[in-house]
Amino acid sequence: MAIVVFIAYAFIAKDAPESVYKARPKKLSDYGKLLKDKDTWWFSLFYAISFGGFVGFAGYMKVYLMNTYSVDMAAFGLDVFDESNVKVIAGYFGALTIFAGAVLRPFGGALADKVGGIKSLYIFFTVVASLAFLNAFVTLPFWLAIIVLFLIMANLGMANGAVFQLVPQRFGKDIGIMTGLVGAAGGIGGTLLIQTLGWSKGAFDGYGAGFMIFAVVVLVAIAGISFVKTRWRTTWGVNTGGMI
Repeated sequence: MAIVVFIAYAFIAKDAPESVYKARPKKLSDYGKLLKDKDTWWFSLFYAISFGGFVGFAGYMKVYLMNTYSVDMAAFGLDVFDESNVKVIAGYFGALTIFAGAVLRPFGGALADKVGGIKSLYIFFTVVASLAFLNAFVTLPFWLAIIVLFLIMANLGMANGAVFQLVPQRFGKDIGIMTGLVGAAGGIGGTLLIQTLGWSKGAFDGYGAGFMIFAVVVLVAIAGISFVKTRWRTTWGVNTGGMI
């Protein structure tokens, strides 16, 4: 797959004409300037949750499924418990949920183009928070847990697209730097989520506390969207045709 993409890129990708885009080397001071902008930190928070949540769950999904639903997964294809079979089945179902988030990201961006990035993030984050709380307080049967995790990952993936529907509108001239800064926040968020889930398992022998903490952080992000939306729509968003 990587070779196919490389060949396509080699033949199709071209630099933009200088008449259209004139790049200048970025200085360290440019990074400092953007880090002083409060919107940089808001976008970093939103992406730390959306992409960080996706990366964190993707990295921990197999461990979570094995520790929580090993008996259920052992029933797939075997009449007796088999640890190796559990690992394989956990990998399959983990891949299924990860697939949802990876493939649906463009759909999140497309929806944000139609209804606005802010409204899209409201929808995606509300679904994620609701399902995370459900998983935190209710012991779900295996088949329902897979559906819930699939929907969580799908909405996190679409939220990734919605965040980066907004970022270029706010920081179009500095999109290269912002992609790096916001992307780094996403990586940090993923690491923190993995640490939180691991702590939850070690402290309480379960993942309810980890899912609850994640859900609360998502609610903080929803509150943050409510806090900034009026300012965004009346400042840099006035020329976007209502697409924020």
